[in-house]
Amino acid sequence: MDIHVRIVELIEKEKSFCLATVLASNIADVRTGRKAVVFDNGAIEGSFGSTQLDSNLAGLAQKAFKENKSQVAEMEAGVRVFLNIISPDAQLILCGAGHIAIPLAHFAQRLGFRVTVIDDRSDFASPSRFPNCTVIADDFTVALRDYHFSPATYVVVITRGHEHDADCLIEILRKKTAYVGLIGSRRRVRFVLEMLAEKGFSQTRLKEVFTPIGLPIGAESPEEIALSIVSELVCVRRKGPAQARALRNAVGIDL
Repeated sequence: MDIHVRIVELIEKEKSFCLATVLASNIADVRTGRKAVVFDNGAIEGSFGSTQLDSNLAGLAQKAFKENKSQVAEMEAGVRVFLNIISPDAQLILCGAGHIAIPLAHFAQRLGFRVTVIDDRSDFASPSRFPNCTVIADDFTVALRDYHFSPATYVVVITRGHEHDADCLIEILRKKTAYVGLIGSRRRVRFVLEMLAEKGFSQTRLKEVFTPIGLPIGAESPEEIALSIVSELVCVRRKGPAQARALRNAVGIDL
């Protein structure tokens, strides 16, 4: 395998991966500059020469993925590696094109997210309301079922009713994403999550949904709510979901 060809291929396919490069080594067979690709599930393409080194590398890469941060790490026998986390541009899917979606799409674009807006109402899902966004006017289930999700996909569910929330989450939670957030009152959110539990979704997966959505800044207006949501997206993107949850827990937010 030509590692450089593989790297280009993964980037073109918008795959997330860790590119591990040896910076220094006391092992003759592991020369400086040697590279391997590690995926977030621990799979490795390109070996460092031994099962033990590869296992160590997989563990270090998993840590880097969890922290969402490129870093230098020390392995055994004086092997030092640079773990470069390479991810496609973050994409944000807005399920719902109502009054909160407009400022949220605007803020998110300014912060480097590629934004897609989905709504089954063509008068709401209109390119004129969401400039520079991909706008899909279609049934939520149909639009999401064939949508390309990745570990760099962030999804905000802000539909007009709990039945649409459930339809969206049924499709979203089957796929791997960086973030899923659900807006709504505590009663509405509990109802939706209970529906999904009855459909077989595990409590572990359901607890990964950020709800109530957004960082707790006391937001009231659509613009303030959009700001709280996009702040949470940035926190997850830069610091990871654990840090975003820690900020929520600090003020006692619990569904």
